[in-house]
Amino acid sequence: MFLTKENGMRIVEEIKETIGRDVNIMDRTGTILASTDPKRIGQLHTIAKEILERQLPVLEVAAGEEGPGAQQGVNLPIYVDGNCEGVIGITGPPDAVRDFGAIVKKMTEILLTTMHQQEQSLLVEQARSLFLEEWLFARDLDWSAFAERGALLDIDIREPKRIAILEYEPRGSAQPPELHSGRLLQMAQRYLQEEQQEEQALCAVVNRRLLLVFGPRQKALDVLKRFQQAAESFYEVSLSGGLSSLSRGPEDIRRCYNEAKIAARAAAKGHTLLEYSGISLDFVLQNLEPKVKRDLCQAMFEAIPQDERPELLECLMLYFRCEGNIEQAAQCIHVHKNTFRYRMGKLAQYTGYDLRRPRDAAILYIAMQFLDAEHGSLPNGNNP
Repeated sequence: MFLTKENGMRIVEEIKETIGRDVNIMDRTGTILASTDPKRIGQLHTIAKEILERQLPVLEVAAGEEGPGAQQGVNLPIYVDGNCEGVIGITGPPDAVRDFGAIVKKMTEILLTTMHQQEQSLLVEQARSLFLEEWLFARDLDWSAFAERGALLDIDIREPKRIAILEYEPRGSAQPPELHSGRLLQMAQRYLQEEQQEEQALCAVVNRRLLLVFGPRQKALDVLKRFQQAAESFYEVSLSGGLSSLSRGPEDIRRCYNEAKIAARAAAKGHTLLEYSGISLDFVLQNLEPKVKRDLCQAMFEAIPQDERPELLECLMLYFRCEGNIEQAAQCIHVHKNTFRYRMGKLAQYTGYDLRRPRDAAILYIAMQFLDAEHGSLPNGNNP
């Protein structure tokens, strides 16, 4: 039975506002479940009980016929999907309220049907959300059984998927984060539903982050951009997020989740949307704190004498720009390649980092990116 006190109260209050009469809803036992007269809630309604027991289409109570738990009025059974869910009663002289009977009965049945569908839809969405969380975080899953469970929820775990993680920040709003989460989740479900058409949307809120799952045929980044624009227009939030590459099987979804997390972190500072495949080392480096960049540059290059620093850093920059091709780098500044090697040797001597060692080369490359971002050009204005 899905006729609850909460649902019943919503219905009787709405009907009373429409017809101006007190209304009662009785459950399958004939007990008054909801009423616009609070004193009657919980009482046994003898007329409703008789309707249920005798399966009557209507039963009226005229003046002088009132009894325990029953006042004059019109009472009718309410059906949903062919099942009798209870009885609705309109209080008042039968001649005055009889014309409302069929209308109120139909109105109640429609409202109950709608509420039932909404509740069922919510239960399905909750089940799908829990399924997604288990897929991402549970250990030692039986993938065959898990695939069968997914099929019951219209989720094909064997189809390649992309994970998107969206993070939001309220903009001057006093509303609780949970309210933002709920509203954004509902909007995301609508956007995914429109995009997928015949498929149900698969998304959830985990740790105040929106998780969205896309199939292989969807233009995921385009959908995310439209959703971002709409969400920021309707609600006082700033959205950013990351999108993974396609999974290669059910077990691979966790790699995609980690990719989406990395992309989301990289995108957060710029309040943008990023695909994991589009994240470059340069992008990550540019989004570090300025103090970190300055400290590294100072630690790397402070030992180089001031009078030699422009020349050596110019050679270092050209080395990376020419992808490690020393001959090509030397030609850029019109020196012999042995001269260029000599200068790189001096750089190693001063800094302790040798370009011939991959780890040292990586650190020098990072420091050069920071130096260029800090100054906008090479020292002494050189900018080949």
